[in-house]
This record gives sequence, structure tokens and C-alpha cells, in this order.
Amino acid sequence: MTRCPECGASYATEDDSCSARFERLLALDHSRQEPWGSRHGQAFAAFALQHPATFASALDHAWTALHRIYIAGDRPSFVFDQLRSRRLEAVARWGVPPRPEHPVAAPSVTVATLGAFDADTYAEQLDDWCRASLAMWGAIAKVTSA
Repeated sequence: MTRCPECGASYATEDDSCSARFERLLALDHSRQEPWGSRHGQAFAAFALQHPATFASALDHAWTALHRIYIAGDRPSFVFDQLRSRRLEAVARWGVPPRPEHPVAAPSVTVATLGAFDADTYAEQLDDWCRASLAMWGAIAKVTSA
């Protein structure tokens, strides 16, 4: 049994890992097929927040994106359009609290929890993963779906 040092996910074999699973998810994301393609930003943000040492430079954008989607209730397409276009003055007015310096808890859902990224359950599982990523940093996300 191996354990991810960042998110704590457990894997039965050494060739399975968060990175390996995220690579499989990215392949689905980049296929531009649904339900994966339109949710790439959310998946990346969840993974980054759960792997802060690996994605240190992306943490604040990941925090902002998921906070606006799962706490403020913004549409994911709006949030990522704003972040991609570098409309940072608008982003600064969003009222997102600063990301805590360190995570406060282990995540309850990880990339390992998502299994094979089944199309029928992926959207709901992704929402759970994103909420767990926010909770890991101390934010309490809304229960409703994004």
C-alpha cells in the first residue's frame, strides 16, 4: 500500500498514484468530450489544492475559482473566463477571502475516490471533490451542485 504524501490517498500498487490518475483524467478532459471537457478547470483546481507542494503557483487561482463556484454560486464558465482573460481587477472585487497559509484537514474526497471517472457519475463526484478541496483549506462549501 502506498500513500500520497500531499492528499493522503492510498493506492494498492506502486504504479498507481494521484499523478497517474490525474494524467488519465487530463486525457479525458482534453478529449473535449462531456462530461469531462467542460469541467477541466474545476478538476485542475481540486487537484492543485490537494497537492499544494506540486502546484504552489496555482493555489491562489484554484482557491479563488472553487470559492466563487461552490461558495458564491458563480457559473464555472464565467469564473474561468474571468481568470483566463486576466481580468484581475474584477477578480480582486469578488470578495474571496485569502487562502489560508496551510490546509487545515485531510480531504474527504481525493482523485483516488473518483475511481475510473465514469461518465454517469463524474459531474457529481467532481462537485464532491471540489467541495472536499475547499474544506481541506477551511472553507465550507454549499451543498447544492454548481
